[in-house]
Amino acid sequence: MNLTLNAAADRAIPYFKYGMIFFLYFFIFGGTVPFLAIWLGDAAKLDAGAIGLLFASLAIFALLLQPVFGLLTDRLDNRKHLLWCIIALLVLLAPYMKWVFVPLLTENLLLGVCAGGIYLGIIFAAGAGTLEAYIEKACRAGDITYGRVRMFGAIGYGSSAAVSGTLISSNPESIFWIGSGCALVLALLFWRIRPSSTVAQTDGLQEKPAPVSYATVKKLLFDRRFWFLVLYVVGVACLYDVFDQQFVKFFCSFFDSPQQGTRVFGFITTLTEGSVALMMFCIPWVLTRIGGKNALIVAGFVMSLRIIGSGFASSPAEVVALKMLHALEVPLIYIGMFKYIEDAFDARLSATIYMAGFVFAKGLGISFISPLAGYMYEAFGFREGYLLLGSLALLFTVVSIFTLDRGRHKSTYSADTREDGPAVIDAPALFPALISK
Repeated sequence: MNLTLNAAADRAIPYFKYGMIFFLYFFIFGGTVPFLAIWLGDAAKLDAGAIGLLFASLAIFALLLQPVFGLLTDRLDNRKHLLWCIIALLVLLAPYMKWVFVPLLTENLLLGVCAGGIYLGIIFAAGAGTLEAYIEKACRAGDITYGRVRMFGAIGYGSSAAVSGTLISSNPESIFWIGSGCALVLALLFWRIRPSSTVAQTDGLQEKPAPVSYATVKKLLFDRRFWFLVLYVVGVACLYDVFDQQFVKFFCSFFDSPQQGTRVFGFITTLTEGSVALMMFCIPWVLTRIGGKNALIVAGFVMSLRIIGSGFASSPAEVVALKMLHALEVPLIYIGMFKYIEDAFDARLSATIYMAGFVFAKGLGISFISPLAGYMYEAFGFREGYLLLGSLALLFTVVSIFTLDRGRHKSTYSADTREDGPAVIDAPALFPALISK
């Protein structure tokens, strides 16, 4: 009995520590990023063009950093060096934004945009995925359900919107000082965690685990399962994010005034985020029964349904009901992605695959597809645009039924730690026949 209680306590304490790290990080994220454009217009007196230039800079630096951070996370395994750098920069959020970023924007717009893009790209655009990948590894090593830990992030993001939404009009700088304060607490919690290594140790000896080698990562590039995953991400998840970018404008068109639509949208968004948190708690139970591939396929059908359904929606009630599907899609895609990686690939490469195959691929796809979607909305309207996007997402979802792997031919890359030399490809393992899926 005592052993059972001790084992439960050993899992419960790290569970709440990891959960609070997610809560605090996404509280900072949700209280800063959505309101950044408003703050830049008020504090730095930037127009829409300059703000757009900053977000473009942020996107570029994020795309450059995401694959690198993924590889570093896998090579570092349970070591904290990279995340300590991100958290240290996060603690400096308020001083940097007030005394470095705004003066740079005022004196030299291009220099300020580059400095802001690098800083915000590290702590948010690339930092979020890095934290998710690290905590997922820690949960896997400690036999903790990742989805129920990630739930705290959804709660933090949703609750921060109400706080920052109130403060942004009266005391906008305070949202950054609150962020720095939360980052200090986050740093204390991060210092207290001691995650186990996810790399199997040799012959049971307690020696330093072998890091992921560059040769091992090279082999991943020849694994067509990785490229089929990228195809799913670009063809389904990317199209959904493009659809969601301007959904608020379409949503507000169902109301008498944009102001009324915005208020209702804010309420529905808060309700949706709460539902996301609830579903993240429940979805791991489902994933253990259906597997990662089926989770991604179901997510694809849900996303396609919401996009196509929005094209046919004719009333506020219908568009609100479709918006609530977001609460089912988010846990399926984000938790299901890690489950699929665990099922189909070498788990030692989970961060690299997540950051390069999901976060980076989706960001790169969005950067190309978003302008085309914007032109399509202007030329044909939202409804026709949504029908086309939804049909494409549905097509790629059906294709992915045959291309995504169930994990029967899981990649087991060599534990070779050599940095140089050719990558030896095991053709039967890396190129299984589609008929066996």
